[in-house]
Amino acid sequence: MTILKKVLAERFVPFLPPLLDTSKPASDQEAKQLSRGFSAFVLHKLLGISPQDAAASVVDDFNDKGLDAVHYDEGSETLYLLQTKLKESEQFKQEDALPFCEGIRLMLKQDFAAFNANVQSRKVEIEAALDACSQIKLVATYTGDGISQTASDALQSLLDDESLDEERLVKQVTHYTATEVARDLLAEQAYQPVHTEIGLQKHSKVEEPRATYYGIARLTDLVTLHLEKGRALYERNIRYFLGSRSDVNKAIKNTLRDDPGSFFYLNNGVTAVCDSIEVKGNNPNSGFRKFKVRGLSIINGAQTVASAAEFVSQNASSDISDAKVMLTLIKAPTDSQFGRRVTKARNHQNPVQTANFASLDENQERLRQEISYLGYTYHYRPEASVAGANSITLDEGIRALALQQKDARYPAWIKTEFGRLSDPEGVEYQALFPSTLTSFSLVNSVLLYRVIRDLVADYDARAAAGSQERLIYRHGNHVIASVMMKRLRNRIAKAELADGAAINGLIGPSLDQLRQETANLGASQLGLSGPLSFFRSQGNVVSFMASLMETHYGLVADPTVIHLRSVANAADEYPRKSLVNYLSDRAPQI
Repeated sequence: MTILKKVLAERFVPFLPPLLDTSKPASDQEAKQLSRGFSAFVLHKLLGISPQDAAASVVDDFNDKGLDAVHYDEGSETLYLLQTKLKESEQFKQEDALPFCEGIRLMLKQDFAAFNANVQSRKVEIEAALDACSQIKLVATYTGDGISQTASDALQSLLDDESLDEERLVKQVTHYTATEVARDLLAEQAYQPVHTEIGLQKHSKVEEPRATYYGIARLTDLVTLHLEKGRALYERNIRYFLGSRSDVNKAIKNTLRDDPGSFFYLNNGVTAVCDSIEVKGNNPNSGFRKFKVRGLSIINGAQTVASAAEFVSQNASSDISDAKVMLTLIKAPTDSQFGRRVTKARNHQNPVQTANFASLDENQERLRQEISYLGYTYHYRPEASVAGANSITLDEGIRALALQQKDARYPAWIKTEFGRLSDPEGVEYQALFPSTLTSFSLVNSVLLYRVIRDLVADYDARAAAGSQERLIYRHGNHVIASVMMKRLRNRIAKAELADGAAINGLIGPSLDQLRQETANLGASQLGLSGPLSFFRSQGNVVSFMASLMETHYGLVADPTVIHLRSVANAADEYPRKSLVNYLSDRAPQI
């Protein structure tokens, strides 16, 4: 809802007709403007009209007789009558439907006297639309918990009322709900599918079990695609361009510079999946057959194509027209299970980490799209250049989310088994990235994690060189961060972005207290153990963290804590789990 309101305020409210009643409190006027903007948003999405045209169709005001927007679409000869309800949890109720029905009856009778000035000023326009339209559609839009049965009954009763004598009234209401809102907002941030034509020389075809064409392609054709389509060309790949840092990518450029004619023999080729493949004409002179492909995505060979594109941009005078590459086109939806299997199986040329396959998790793409609306860029695929305070990486996200978990083993896993947290098929990864994870929670987690990380790094820098205290801050940093992150759960869950500077000042004193408590506890518990080895031990981390939470959360004398210290349950995944969970749940919130 927060993202929707941001979009409405920025892109639709500025174009709305002025409010007729400006005597209401400012908060009421602001809420009314957002509600009016929602009507324009719906028209924009349903009909593909501009925000300006959609806003001009809004008649919603403090006395609108239940009609919030009136729009005539000349192309389809359809008159649209809308009512919108911008409420996060409330249903579209009978009390919303009845005024809508009344307004429709008045509109069909062309009784404009009862309407507000927004409708009356468009009387001639609306009369012409009523005269010219072939059909009249009712649209009920709402963002809350659906529509009540009584509201549905009221609308249906209107549609079934023969006394209206209006055959053009479509007998089914169009509903635009929270589901459609989320779908359309995310679609704005999605990469557009790639539809293009590709030439293959000496091609062959495999019919079963998947229609597949393979042959020789001009590398320059793929470079042109890269330049035109950008990241959309690699939407289902596990990585974007990694830059020239890898040996493989350096070798690609060297071959293009020194011996482009041999490129075909030295390269493993490129694999792409497509929604559809159509065979087109053949050029008898070159031997290239044209293929029309829709929904093209390169799932292996991104480094080949992107390295070649970078080489061309850096060496404009070089001629790589002799460079050819084996191209395999597989007809398979990119988001299908088979498409994901092909992607995983074919990606082994450059070194592949388990985390790379998180790019096949549709939940990650959903988060990227949502986060774009918050002014941040989420990079869940490895790529060459990720910089700036408004860029968030998958690695950061994993760390920030892991440190909030109740399970006290996560800080140890970050240090010693990071791969288990980034494996999309693992239970730990799935616990970090449930389908319910919001963009606000992820961004806030990272922003607060960064503040804590930097403050702990400063403690390390200011401690005496070579001292145990410095090494405790350095190697126990994840434990410190985990204890503090649990105190920030409420702020992280808010549907508003955390102010990093303000949080720095807010948590500074508490974190400094936690720093001292950590140093004191370390001095008593580590003994002769070095901090590096101590904090790499899962058992040590769990025990240390439990003691640190007791102290920092002020629960040392809590009767339940005293009892749980001695509780041992053989069925628990790790010792002291019940104690750790209890302490975590009672972390005092900042």
